[in-house]
Amino acid sequence: MSVVVTCEHFFDGVTMHGARSVTYENGAIAAIEPFDGTPDHFVISPGFVDIQMNGFEQWDVARSSALELRDLGNRLQELGTTTWLGTITTAPLDSLSRSITTIDTGVTRDEIPGCAGIHVEGPFLGAAPGAHNPSWIIPIDKGWIQQLPANVRLVTLAAEQDAVVTGISLLREKGIAISIGHSRPNEDQWKQARKAGATLVTHLFNGMSGIHHREEGLALMALNDRDVFTGLIGDLVHVSPEAVLLAFTVKGDGRVCLVSDTVGWSSSWAQKRDIEIRDGSPRLPNGTLAGSSTSLAECVRRVVTLAGVPLEQALRAATSTPADAIGLSSVGRLAVGQPADFVALDNLLYVTRTWSRLVSLRG
Repeated sequence: MSVVVTCEHFFDGVTMHGARSVTYENGAIAAIEPFDGTPDHFVISPGFVDIQMNGFEQWDVARSSALELRDLGNRLQELGTTTWLGTITTAPLDSLSRSITTIDTGVTRDEIPGCAGIHVEGPFLGAAPGAHNPSWIIPIDKGWIQQLPANVRLVTLAAEQDAVVTGISLLREKGIAISIGHSRPNEDQWKQARKAGATLVTHLFNGMSGIHHREEGLALMALNDRDVFTGLIGDLVHVSPEAVLLAFTVKGDGRVCLVSDTVGWSSSWAQKRDIEIRDGSPRLPNGTLAGSSTSLAECVRRVVTLAGVPLEQALRAATSTPADAIGLSSVGRLAVGQPADFVALDNLLYVTRTWSRLVSLRG
C-alpha cells in the first residue's frame, strides 16, 4: 500500500527544498514530487542519526538485555531518532565484551529497532577522563581489538596512547571508524593519529584540551582540520550556544555531527553512581557532567532556536553527516529507493511524527 505525506519544507539530508509530497511503500521512498496545496506538516527530514547514545530514561545501553534494548529503540523512534549506535563507556574489558555481545547479537538478529551497531568509548583513553573511571583506563590492547565483531562501528580512543598507530591500524582493518576523545594530545600526537586513520573527534570541547591563543589543544586542532568530523553535544549544557555556533561556522557544512550523549539517568546504574539531573543535565555528586538527558531532536531544536545555527545546517548535522562519518549509506538521506525513515517537525521544530521501518538499520 502506498502512503503520501506532504510538507511545506522538505529536507533531503543535505539541502532544504520547498513544498513536496513524499510517497512511500513497502518501507521505501517511492516518489518525491513538488506539492501545491495545504501540507500535512511543516518540515519533513530524514530520521535522526545519533552516533553517541549511552541510554535514555530508565535504559542503560551497556547493562540492558536484548528485550530492554528493543524497548529503548522503540522509545528513541518516538523521539525522532531512527538510527543510533549503542554507546558503551570505559569499563573492565570483560564487562565491555559482555555488553558488546548482547548488542551485537541483537543487531545481527534485527531485534533492536534503529540500532546500527556499537560505539565503544574507551577504555583506551588519555588525560581527560571526564566522568570515565580513571582506574579502568588502560593501554591499547591489540588482542582485544582484534576480536571485536563487525557491528562495532566506532571506537573512541586517545591520541596520546603509546600504541595509538597500531591500534588505529587494527581498527581500520576491521572497517571500524576511529574517533579521538578524552584526550590531551600535543600536535605531533594529533597528526600521527590523523595520519594513521582517525577521522572523528568525540564531543568537541568536552573531554579534551581546549582553545588557547598560545597553546595547542585538541579542540583547536579539530576546528582547524577541515576534513575531520566533530561530534558536538547539542543540549547547550555541555557546550555554550556561542561555542556551538563557532563550531558550525568554522567547520562548515558536512563535518559537524550533533550527538545527544544521553544516558539512562533513572537506571539502576545511575542510581548506584548517585547520578542526578542538576542544572539541566545528569551529574556525578561532585558536579561532573555524566552525559545528557536531551534527545537528539531536542538538540536540533535548541541549536537552531537558541544558538542561531541555520535549520538546514542543524538538520544535516543530525542526519547525513553522522551517517557519512561512520560509513552508513542507507540512512540520513531521503531519495527514491532509500528507506522510509523520516520525521515531521512543526513550526516550533518539535517532532510530531516518526516514520520508520521498525527494524535494525545496517548499512
